[in-house]
Amino acid sequence: MTKSRHSAVVMARRALTPRTLRVTLGGESLIGLASLPAQDVEIMVADGIGPPVKRRYTIRHARPESGEIDLDVVLHEPGGAGSRWAERAQLGSPVEFIGPCGKLELHPADWHLFVGDETSLPAISALCEALSEHEAATAVVQVTSDDDQMHIVCDDVRWVIQDEAPADGVDLLRAAVDDFALTTSNGRAYLLGELQAVRILCDGLAARGLERDRIFAKSYWRARPALLHDVSA
Repeated sequence: MTKSRHSAVVMARRALTPRTLRVTLGGESLIGLASLPAQDVEIMVADGIGPPVKRRYTIRHARPESGEIDLDVVLHEPGGAGSRWAERAQLGSPVEFIGPCGKLELHPADWHLFVGDETSLPAISALCEALSEHEAATAVVQVTSDDDQMHIVCDDVRWVIQDEAPADGVDLLRAAVDDFALTTSNGRAYLLGELQAVRILCDGLAARGLERDRIFAKSYWRARPALLHDVSA
């Protein structure tokens, strides 16, 4: 799918959880715009403090008939440019973006395993909704607290509550993934979230016998600036 540039405006903004805002964008160029589940857009955000910077957000919902998309933005603490933009977005504010972008594709499998932190919730939710009712799926998601849980259309949802553990910590999430039984080799795993955590989880599943070409790994953020390489598949 070819990336394209779009000019839109903020149509709506509402809180989904204490730490997640849904920002709806609309514009004429979005009419008829097709996207695949879990694709994202690259937005130039201005927070009023520094120069505009690029931030990428998953398309949670797309309504090509009306020219609207929903973006769910996690408000980090301390907040960066993206968090400040979402918190301060006013109705009618202009937004420039490129997209849709992303290489993730769903393939038929005996089972699907979706793993990530709260930044991956829009993608995991969209992917689960795109599966047929006959495909088995499990979602393992780490969130800061019980208040950050959201409804996911998936028969098996396993929440990992971070509590006092560091946001970039992988131990709790890795333990939950280790509890997932790889019932057959004809399964697929999708790992989304912090760069180092995604790498560790990918290595763990591969060590248990899941072929790496059946693992899609994508980093959404980096806990340490020294980590310079993306693991997007």
